[in-house]
Amino acid sequence: MIADDSKLSIQEKYADIAKRSLIRVQYSCSGNSSGFEESNLINYRTGSVEDLPKIFKLLGECELPYSDIVPGNQNFVVAEIDNTLIGCAGFEVYQENGLFRSLAVSPDYRNLKIAHYLIEKSLLLGQEQGIQELFLLTTTAGSFFDKLGWKVIDRNQVPEKIGNTSEFSLICPSAAICMKYQL
Repeated sequence: MIADDSKLSIQEKYADIAKRSLIRVQYSCSGNSSGFEESNLINYRTGSVEDLPKIFKLLGECELPYSDIVPGNQNFVVAEIDNTLIGCAGFEVYQENGLFRSLAVSPDYRNLKIAHYLIEKSLLLGQEQGIQELFLLTTTAGSFFDKLGWKVIDRNQVPEKIGNTSEFSLICPSAAICMKYQL
C-alpha cells in the first residue's frame, strides 16, 4: 500500500491499485471478483463532441487510427476517473449495420475489464440506435473479440456501406481480421 495515500486523487489511488497485479486476480470468498470493475470510481457514459480531443489523444497513445473520425458520424462510450478519460469505444452507424472501432484503454488501467464494459455499453447503445450487426477490423485483438462472441468472416462479406468506409478501404491493412457480431 502507498505510505500516505490521503493526499492522492482517486485517479492516482486507482492507478496504484491497477499496477499491483495481485489485485487484478483477487477474488472474494463467495467467488465474485474483488469489485474494481464494479467500482464507483469509474464513470461510463456516452461520449460527446467535446470529448473528441481526449479520445484522439488516447487513440494516438494506443497507436490506433483516428484521422478519419468525423463528429456526427461517430458514437462513443467513454470511461473516466476524476474527469480523466481512461478508455473509449466507438462505432459508426450505417442503417442497421455498424462499424465498431476505436476500442482503447489507457495502459495504466488495462486488465481491469474496462474494455469489456466499454464494449457492453457500446452494444447497448448500438441496439438503441437500431443496429443489428456490427463489424470490425483488427490486427491484434482477434482472440479477445472471439472470446466475446464475435465471429471471423471474410472481409468481402461486409455490407457495401461498411466496405466503403475509410477504415475498410484505406486505413486497415488487407491482412486485418474481419469480424462480425449479431446484436
